[in-house]
Amino acid sequence: MSGQVNAFKSNPYKVGILSFSDGRKRVHDSLENAIKAHSETLRQGIEKDPLLEAVESDEIIYSSKMARENALQILTKGVEAFVFNVPVFAFPNFSLISARVIERPVILSSPKDGKLPGLGGIMAAHGAMKQIGLKSTKIWGNPLNEPQVFEKLSAFCRASGVIQRLKGSVYGLFGGRSIGMNTGVASAQQWMEKFGVDIEHIDQLEIIRRAKDADDTEVEKAYKWLCENSGRVCKTGKAQPEFAKGQIRHYLAIRSIINDLGIDFAGIKCHYDLSEYFLTACLSAVFLNDPYDWNGPKDTVATACEADSDGALTMQILKLISGFPTLLFDVRSYDFENNVFVCCNCGAQPSWFADRSSDPASNLSKIHVDEVISKYGGNGAHFSYVCKEGPATAARLSRENGEYRMFIAKADVVKFDRKKMEETCPAWPHAYLKMNISANDFIDIFNTNHLHIIPGDHTLALETYCKLMNISYDKTED
Repeated sequence: MSGQVNAFKSNPYKVGILSFSDGRKRVHDSLENAIKAHSETLRQGIEKDPLLEAVESDEIIYSSKMARENALQILTKGVEAFVFNVPVFAFPNFSLISARVIERPVILSSPKDGKLPGLGGIMAAHGAMKQIGLKSTKIWGNPLNEPQVFEKLSAFCRASGVIQRLKGSVYGLFGGRSIGMNTGVASAQQWMEKFGVDIEHIDQLEIIRRAKDADDTEVEKAYKWLCENSGRVCKTGKAQPEFAKGQIRHYLAIRSIINDLGIDFAGIKCHYDLSEYFLTACLSAVFLNDPYDWNGPKDTVATACEADSDGALTMQILKLISGFPTLLFDVRSYDFENNVFVCCNCGAQPSWFADRSSDPASNLSKIHVDEVISKYGGNGAHFSYVCKEGPATAARLSRENGEYRMFIAKADVVKFDRKKMEETCPAWPHAYLKMNISANDFIDIFNTNHLHIIPGDHTLALETYCKLMNISYDKTED
């Protein structure tokens, strides 16, 4: 895809391959070459995915003791997803022992080779795991030349990786509930129990305090970069330079808090503390979510406006499952003539979506730095554009009776001229989405006002994630 952004270029998910055999040494010796051959196929299949790196066990398992020892040994390598290589009728209890030791979901793999009883091997191992409630699934075939097999393998490994990478991560909540939106409020206890995520509360006053100490040279550099690269920059009224530079100071303050507290993703209240009496958090939401700023490439920090914690969690899952930046917007309206959902929000859309380019200047050239609308009493700039057209995945976590549920849909971002934004709020970034669901059906099943997207089709990986996490989901039909 044009403008590929690999969030894990230097830190891909590690996928462990454990290979299993017959428990009789003499039989194992006769099967060893076939087992090694399929292990190599799996390694190559795994590494077809740019977000995955294969880690193979040191030996083929053909005893109960080896099943335990190899599982313990491969865990020390930081493996986040597991593939069990079973191209023969390996004794099923070996797979079961290893799966119980690693305490992770596994995907069992066998080639379509009628000369070897691998299909029976994965069926027997899977059945043994299901009996005691372990999470496992199966692929039958070659991921190098069967697209459906590769897609299932990739989806499983990414989903498993997301589960592990969320554990022990920290969500930075700046402020509290915004404008009465209960759908954005999260329980620290539920998040730790369900996802392994800690919530760190930070008062928005800390942003203001640290902003005063921001480096003046850095602020001037950032504003000059913004003015030189953006398509248009308003320098009057609420967007005059001193206020835009103040937003840059807020961004630098938030970055320092994130670094000091080890925050992995964030939500910022903004309304109606910052946005009413100080400066909106729009610039921070743009460049925290972007894979760059004026200092060059950087890691994205999934950041939700309006302290939407479940939105931020959705964004972090989308980022981790795809490697791409993500965003937050309101489902504002529906254009019945063009059959598109009209989506916009004052803040959390990174500039990357303006052109989906790896070149920041190309993206920023589509951006208008506009004056904050009069609804807000505070000052600052909005960053308006129309999202570049292309395939996307839309998703959102919500809760029903306290239990999490995810909306998942294939989507297409549709191209429209900037003039169309005048139908809603031209100072805000927009996206126009086609989803294979009617406006009325969407309204019936969707449980909040914010929606999130990533480029490309990642619906299978999201479905797999939900199944592994015991999260119900609503998926629109293809």
